[in-house]
Amino acid sequence: MPENGRAAVRDGAGGPGLPGGSGGAQGTPVQPPPRLTTRTLALFRGEWRGLCGFSLGVALFAALVGCALVAGAFAVNRYNFALTWQRAQSEIAYEDRPLGYFSEQWYSIILRSLPFMGLLVPLAALVLALLHTGCAVAVRDAVAGGPRPGRGSLWRRSRPYVWLGFRVQALTSACAGVPALLALGLWMFLENGGVWDFDFEGLSHATSTPYRLLGYGLPLVLLATALFVWFRLAPATAVAVNGAAGARDAVRRSWSLTGGARRWRVVRVCLPLTALVLAAFFALLYAGKPLAHPVGLAVLWFTHDNPYATGAVMKIVPTTASLLLLTALVMPPVSTALALLRTEGRPAEADAGTPGR
Repeated sequence: MPENGRAAVRDGAGGPGLPGGSGGAQGTPVQPPPRLTTRTLALFRGEWRGLCGFSLGVALFAALVGCALVAGAFAVNRYNFALTWQRAQSEIAYEDRPLGYFSEQWYSIILRSLPFMGLLVPLAALVLALLHTGCAVAVRDAVAGGPRPGRGSLWRRSRPYVWLGFRVQALTSACAGVPALLALGLWMFLENGGVWDFDFEGLSHATSTPYRLLGYGLPLVLLATALFVWFRLAPATAVAVNGAAGARDAVRRSWSLTGGARRWRVVRVCLPLTALVLAAFFALLYAGKPLAHPVGLAVLWFTHDNPYATGAVMKIVPTTASLLLLTALVMPPVSTALALLRTEGRPAEADAGTPGR
C-alpha cells in the first residue's frame, strides 16, 4: 500500500534503512542476514526517540482513560464503601470484631463495577493496536529507506491504520482467547469438583491420578494451544500495515506467513519475548508496591478515613503502574521485533494470501 510516496516492502525484502537488507552487485557474496535481536537493536537505536515518544503518549492516554474508568467505578460504589465503613465503626463501638463487607454490599460493588471494568478490555486492545501499528509503520519506513520519524510524524503515519490494527488485535485476541478461556473454565470446574448439577467427587482431590491428568494436563495443553495461536498471529498487525485488505485478511496472511517450517522459528522468537514481558511485569509490579502508600494516604484523606475504599485503591496501584511502565518502556522493542519478524517471511506468496508449500 503506498504511503506518502513509499511502497510497502514485501516479506523477506530488505532495504538500506534496515540492517540485513539485501543488496550489492551481481557476483558479490551474499552475507547471511543478522539475527533478529541484532536487527531489532540496530533499528531501535536509530528510531528510539520516535518510538519511545510514541509509546509514552500511548501510556499517557491509557493512564488517563484507565483512571477515568476506575474513578467512575469507585464513584458509583461510594455509597457501598461508606455503608460498609459505618457498619464496621458500629461493631468497633460495641467492641466487636468488624466483619468487613456484607454479602449484599460485595455483590453490589461487583455488579456496579462490571460496566467500567469491562471497558478496560477494549482499552487494552486499543493500546496494543496503537503500539504494534506505530512500530510496524516505523519498521516499514526504515525498510523503505525513509527518514527517521519523530513522535508526531509517527502518529500521523500510523493514524490511518489504527482502526484496522484495533480490529486485527480484537480478532487475534478472540482466536487465542477461546482455548485460554476453555483452559481456565476446565481447571475451575475440576478444581471445584463439579459445578451445579455435575459432581465429580473423585476429581476434587489433587492427589488422584485422574485429577492430575485432567485438572492439570488438559488445561496446560489448551493454554499451550492458545499461546501457539497467539504466536502465529503475532505479525498480523505488521501484515495489516503492509497492504492487507482487512482484519481477516491480515490474520489469514499472518497464519500463512508463519506456517510450515517457520512456525518453530516464530515460537523460538515469541516465547522469549513473552517471558521477557512477564518478567518485566513482575519486576515492575514489585518495584511499584511503594507507590501504593502515598496513593493510599491521599484516598484516605479524600474518603474521610474510609479504609475499605483505600484498601481497594491500594490493591490496584502496583498493577496499574507496572502495566503503564510496561507500555512505555518494554513494549516498543518487543513490538519492533514482531514487526521485523514479518520481514523474515517467505517472499510475496505468503503475504499475498497464497500459502506456500
